[in-house]
Amino acid sequence: MRKIAILNFKGGTGKTTTAVNLSHALALRRQSVLVIDCDPQGSIASWLGIHPTNTFFDLLADKVRLQDCIYHTREKLDIIPSDKKLALIEVRLAKKGEVDKAFSEKLRFLRGYDFIFLDCPPSMSILNLNALEYAKEVFIPVSMDYLSLRGIKQVIESLPERIKITKIIPTFYDQRTKKSKEILEDLRSFFKDKVTTPIRVNVRLSECSSFHKTIFEYDSSSRGARDYWNLAKEIISG
Repeated sequence: MRKIAILNFKGGTGKTTTAVNLSHALALRRQSVLVIDCDPQGSIASWLGIHPTNTFFDLLADKVRLQDCIYHTREKLDIIPSDKKLALIEVRLAKKGEVDKAFSEKLRFLRGYDFIFLDCPPSMSILNLNALEYAKEVFIPVSMDYLSLRGIKQVIESLPERIKITKIIPTFYDQRTKKSKEILEDLRSFFKDKVTTPIRVNVRLSECSSFHKTIFEYDSSSRGARDYWNLAKEIISG
């Protein structure tokens, strides 16, 4: 069971887009996937058309059992949703001695998944400290702008020694622009084979969330669908 934090401290790098569409691509490839929304914005449930009664906050606040906040959304794809209440949990956790152990404690009985993804908020926070304590790997989506590269540096500096960056995912890649090509070249120069096939700029990716569909449900012939399908293949093969 691979436990993977999807993280970049800069916003707008395609973290949630990647969490949703990569997870569905893996599910379509017969992998069993759970996505945990660690961001108080609660975008995962909204994107997938889920209206949850129980959320990750309720689990962390000891209000419900683990199984009560897992929602089946697609074949082989489950989520633990979030909402704005999750921001309040940081205050509770800050009062406890081990502020980074809550996720590991509450999720310790999870079984039966090939992949568990944690969609993390774009900031260094108690929520992210917990996600990094629970996860074993980090995927970093990187949009094709130089501020996003700074976000990578901040992630690297904050990672526990035991956790490893296994994938750098270039997003919003536009092969027509010099900037995209330069940033992709810089990433490959530094991170070598950890850099995946780029996710190209595709308006269909930005449209599908408003229809509560993944890119495979909205337009399976689009560049976005092809790119996430190929990314899933890369990840399964290691």
